[in-house]
Amino acid sequence: MAMKKIFIILLLFLVSFLYPQLEPTSNQTYITSEDGIIKMYINIIGNVGTPGNYLVYDGIDLITAISTAGGYLPGSDLKNIIIYSNNGLTKKINLTQYLSDKSSGLNSLLLKPNDTIYIDEKILSKIFNSSNLPGLFLSLLNIVLTIERTQ
Repeated sequence: MAMKKIFIILLLFLVSFLYPQLEPTSNQTYITSEDGIIKMYINIIGNVGTPGNYLVYDGIDLITAISTAGGYLPGSDLKNIIIYSNNGLTKKINLTQYLSDKSSGLNSLLLKPNDTIYIDEKILSKIFNSSNLPGLFLSLLNIVLTIERTQ
């Protein structure tokens, strides 16, 4: 019985050396494609067309990365875009200021592997899009006008 345990442990030990442990794709920093282009994974979440994990080329800028995810949606809070880096640092970006100032260094803001871009939705947009407040208001207005006409 003890000999079987030793044999199994020895076998597992040998197998671990023969087959290197592969990291999940999202933890790899850079990937070289067949055509020699260096790529990396980034995450784009929040109020964008198609949030998700994207394989993009190394050196991609913020605008191009957002475009990859289908662009920002109406009601996005472009003054408070947050970039979470893999090393724990966060950057708050005012995209409206970058877009209005042609001399800004937006192109110098390059993304790193496994960065997460978060685009929040403005509060008023959340209220009108996630609730039935406009429909409720129009219904009440319709009732008031109907009552007023019948008197």
